[in-house]
Amino acid sequence: MDFMSPVLNIIPGLWDFGVKHVANVTHLGKRLEELRTAMDDLSDHRNDVKESVEIGVRSQQEMVTKRVERWLSKVETIEQQVTALVHEGNLQVERKCLGCCPRNLQTAYKIGKKVLKKTAEVKKLLENGDFAAVTERLPPLPSPPTPSRRPQMVAQFPMENTVGLDSKVEDVWEKIEDGNVGIIGLYGIGGVGKTTLLKKINNEFSIRNHEFDTVIWVTQSKATKVEEFQDIVRRKLEISDDIWQKCSNENDRACEIFRLLSGTRFMLLLDDVQKSFSKSQLTSLGIPLPDKGNGSKIIFTTRSEELCGYLGAQERIKVECLPPEQALSLFSMTVGEHNLKYNPEIPKLAEIVAARCSGLPLALLTVGSVMASRKSYHDWICAVEMLQSYPSEFSGMGDQVFPPIKFSYDSLTSPIARKCFLYCSLFPENCTISVDELIDLWIGEGLLDGTSPREQGEFIISTLKLSCLLEADESMEFVWMHDMIRDMALWLARDEEKNKNKVLVARSGRLTDQEFNKWIDSSWVSLWGCSDREIMIHYPPTCLNLSTLLIRDTLVKAFPGGFFEFMTGLKALDLSGNQGLVELPLEIGRLRILQYLNLSLTSITKLPTGLSNLRNLRCLLLDYTMHLKEIPPKEVMSCLSLLQVYSKMNGVMEYFDEVKVSVADELAFLEVLEGFRYMNKICITIFCQPSVAKIFSSYTKQACIRKLKLIDCTGLTSLCSIHALPNLGKLEIFRCCSLREIRFSDWDEFHNLRQVHVGVCPLLRNLDYLAYARNLEILTVLDCQSMEQVISEEIVRDEVFPNLKTLSLTCLPSLRTICRLRKIFPSPIEIEVSRCPRLRKLPFDDESVDFLKKIRGELEWWAALGWDSDSVKEACSFKFKPTSAPSGKAKETSAPSGKAKETTASTSKKKKSKASKSRWL
Repeated sequence: MDFMSPVLNIIPGLWDFGVKHVANVTHLGKRLEELRTAMDDLSDHRNDVKESVEIGVRSQQEMVTKRVERWLSKVETIEQQVTALVHEGNLQVERKCLGCCPRNLQTAYKIGKKVLKKTAEVKKLLENGDFAAVTERLPPLPSPPTPSRRPQMVAQFPMENTVGLDSKVEDVWEKIEDGNVGIIGLYGIGGVGKTTLLKKINNEFSIRNHEFDTVIWVTQSKATKVEEFQDIVRRKLEISDDIWQKCSNENDRACEIFRLLSGTRFMLLLDDVQKSFSKSQLTSLGIPLPDKGNGSKIIFTTRSEELCGYLGAQERIKVECLPPEQALSLFSMTVGEHNLKYNPEIPKLAEIVAARCSGLPLALLTVGSVMASRKSYHDWICAVEMLQSYPSEFSGMGDQVFPPIKFSYDSLTSPIARKCFLYCSLFPENCTISVDELIDLWIGEGLLDGTSPREQGEFIISTLKLSCLLEADESMEFVWMHDMIRDMALWLARDEEKNKNKVLVARSGRLTDQEFNKWIDSSWVSLWGCSDREIMIHYPPTCLNLSTLLIRDTLVKAFPGGFFEFMTGLKALDLSGNQGLVELPLEIGRLRILQYLNLSLTSITKLPTGLSNLRNLRCLLLDYTMHLKEIPPKEVMSCLSLLQVYSKMNGVMEYFDEVKVSVADELAFLEVLEGFRYMNKICITIFCQPSVAKIFSSYTKQACIRKLKLIDCTGLTSLCSIHALPNLGKLEIFRCCSLREIRFSDWDEFHNLRQVHVGVCPLLRNLDYLAYARNLEILTVLDCQSMEQVISEEIVRDEVFPNLKTLSLTCLPSLRTICRLRKIFPSPIEIEVSRCPRLRKLPFDDESVDFLKKIRGELEWWAALGWDSDSVKEACSFKFKPTSAPSGKAKETSAPSGKAKETTASTSKKKKSKASKSRWL
């Protein structure tokens, strides 16, 4: 019987294979039936349209519209394709008896995918077959002296140097042809090329087939009065002076415009739409709103995304700056190739100058025009220096480039929003700025008022983003400024360069006595990344006007006594990232009106007792101060009665050997925190299980907790009250060896959680209840010995992880599945897997696999994965990126080693070549 064993072992596999194929064929049959039904519906509607066309043309005074003609042609084509595909699918269904043939299985899947795609095309074509009219009146016979009407309807704009616009024109034209889109908004910062794009679209109506009877161009910023706007439209509609003069008021004129436009299919191009312009104003001017019935369109440009909402844009298209290659191309065309070849060194400098314009077309054209006459190498060097140091002094920047950008600033109705925007210029160019950090600084500087300063700050950031003055990532956790906008902000903050030293921003290099002497006139000083270890041997002058001082990421080790002696007006002091800094001078306690103190990522060992004198302090940030073991709660903290923000997040490795904080001390510190009546943000690390219970039982602290890290909480078996922390954004749990579950029950209150990191929790079996944290974006799981699945199917409802973007699974020796269901990621996601030897399947099927953006893992692990279908395997393989395999056998139970370096400092978005010497920006 031994010879039978291999055969018997094969039978289950064949059975499995056969079952899968039969299921697939059955599925294919259902898809074919759906396709046939959809095609029948389309054919019926096609016949109805044809009948309507025949009725319309019988009078010999009407003809079928081009739109209907194209649609009928598409229906005829797709009908032939469907017939062939249904025939091919039927043959496959008939071959179900050949279920053991792998080739048939693969073919069935491929045909099934084609059928799904073709069904969608048929349904889309049926949806687009809703016509307000299928025929139109025949045009009059042309007479030789009179040219055809269509070229007369569209006035051509002269165009040149339209680098990078062709693809954007195609994007807009696609929306023009979309019957479901009536109003299109083009938005972006001043000088980015919105008007040029709209002009190019206008010109396209003379060379492309379209169905519009008239194209009207109005520059709204110039036609601000009702009569001006209406007069432009009436001239385009050729309303005679006699008829126009009979309209005694604005309403009569609006009715006349409405009467004429209602009988036509029009395209209204509105350039430079400014604030307080809405759909209701359009109708009051006599403009009918576009809909499927009239087929008309409105395309407008604006500097504010918010205005896209006021005007009811169904599609919003952001006009972006040019990428580096196209920017250099536009700049080179403007300078002239012959000028660039005059000196072999100039092309290299031209690249630097073009890069300094950061892809903004207006800046590239302005600077390029100035440099078109410059053939001297020295002139180009001076241009580079000027654009880097004081760009507003470069010819054309202050009077041509900055004003269009400044309009967005002038449009901000809130003086507080304007000040907050200018404050962003303190961050160096190309920096991403933490929103959390920025709001803390605004609070510290005293820019925000009211009872909810954090919510006010978030609203201002949203306003600045909608005004295109700030750019943000999808999560709105980080923002950054376009270089030209930052230059403009510095220009404004320095009173349009009337006071150059009012705001100083320096990055890298060394500082001289002369540069320190500039501080006497300064209100804001920002010093980043200085490489000089002894920069603080210089004594700055008396700086009575200085309110903000940022000295970040430098090599400074200590401040000499008396350094802060004459900075009595200081409100915000940021010394974060100075990892060599071990102590603070005693006179820190004399900064009586100081409201913001950031000592994160420094090596200070203790807080000076004089800190208790800072009775106006609003923000105290001590994140990752690895050597600061104790904060006297009574001597220091209890005196800071106005404190609103407290943050001390510890690194995971700081307490690797043993917990350094006693239960009594930690509870005493939490007791002090509970007494702050103005507190609105707490970011804290907890080491003791009783402290966890105290946080969850404290009503006053629950709403303040924004970030929570639990390390070595011995005895903590269950985390069941997370929903009591409604503003919790980040949760980290490490080395909680007794923890068995994370559970919460109220989904609606748990809406702010964006990041969860869990590591070295050997008894934790799953993370079921995190599946419904609706805004969770990042989930990291590390070294959890007992975890067999991330989400168990018992807990799954309709959809889980609705917004998860990143999932990282590392060193999980028992993990067998992420989730047994195949549709748990309803949005695009990136996955990383490392040292999970038992994980053999991924939770994707033919439909959900489209949401996978990227997956990383070891090659050996990838080769051992099992797949439900070749199509899923093929789709995943295309997105797979191998990681370097560990040498030898993977350690499945190891904890991270070494000291983890964690930082809260802003990071550089991109790198550019910088001058070696220090420069003030």
